[in-house]
Amino acid sequence: MTTEKKNQHYIPKFYLRNFSYFDNKKQIGVFNIRNSFFIPTSKLKTQGSKNFFYGKDGVIEENLSMVEVYLAKSINTIISNCKLPEKQSEDYLSLLSFVAITDLRSPVSLNAMNQMYNSMEASINELDPSFLEKRPFPKRNNEEIIEGLLSMTSSVIDIISDLKIKLLINETKTPFISSDFPIVKYNQYLEGKTSSSKTGFGIKGLQIIFPINDKLSIILFDSSIYKVGNKRDNYLLIKSEKDVDSLNLLQFVNCLSTIYFNEKVSKNYIVKIFERSKKFKKANQGKSELSYLVKGEEKLNEVMKNGKNLLIMNSSDCEIKLDIVGIKKHSEGKKKKIINPNQLREKPEFILSRKKN
Repeated sequence: MTTEKKNQHYIPKFYLRNFSYFDNKKQIGVFNIRNSFFIPTSKLKTQGSKNFFYGKDGVIEENLSMVEVYLAKSINTIISNCKLPEKQSEDYLSLLSFVAITDLRSPVSLNAMNQMYNSMEASINELDPSFLEKRPFPKRNNEEIIEGLLSMTSSVIDIISDLKIKLLINETKTPFISSDFPIVKYNQYLEGKTSSSKTGFGIKGLQIIFPINDKLSIILFDSSIYKVGNKRDNYLLIKSEKDVDSLNLLQFVNCLSTIYFNEKVSKNYIVKIFERSKKFKKANQGKSELSYLVKGEEKLNEVMKNGKNLLIMNSSDCEIKLDIVGIKKHSEGKKKKIINPNQLREKPEFILSRKKN
């Protein structure tokens, strides 16, 4: 049975409406980074969607539609009150759900998984050409990969629930913009310190930043490393247009192909940030690399004689040398030494150890 809902959204319409043209809920500004195409009044209902993205049976689409009712309520309450929900409240958990689901179901995550899969296959073939002949990889279609990604939603919510949350309030004349992958994972603590991926949901120093309309963004952050504004406030006022530009730049580096905005954003501004984004490597590009696994009493030089024996899978990070007034490493965070770039925060480490046991 084929669902009647052919146009299936990976960015919910309720979210895109917050960036609509004169708040009309029907049109939205669009810039495609692949062909530099600027449209100030595109149809909103056709954005952030693909035909049968979740499959033709409509099961995943229907389930997500029901969840989005609660997600919309949480986001719209924050916008209306200009205030974050209480920790562990229903709206708070809905907000974490929005982060997890929007990240996991994105075509960016799907593409990264496919890229890592293909790269892993090539790397294994480099290690042992006969291995894949004996044990060929099972081929999974996009629907199966998305279903697998979404199955991790509750785990992601649990893992990021230790992060502190604050509202970023834009007091400038330059609006926040969004994209077809608005959930930006960043790590100022580890930026430039390692070539391996440093923005896994459980990694120490993680920051998650995403806009919810042209005046409000949300940041989740590892409070053992960072200070965001005054400790007593649950918000940070963004007063510099330079800082807004930097936060908007994140959307260009993080997105798949499309930037979204309202009538307050000019073509000249979009092109300016787009040109600036070209200096940075695109985030979320899946990759794998071969390295060395040293066990017990083994010595690295002895292991290296036998060739690489460890396959590492990850994806490229969003890195623009982010520097926002009011977001910085606090004194204790500065003291922490980077012993392992893949070091987990305390709660994710506990969750992982609990699963192993």
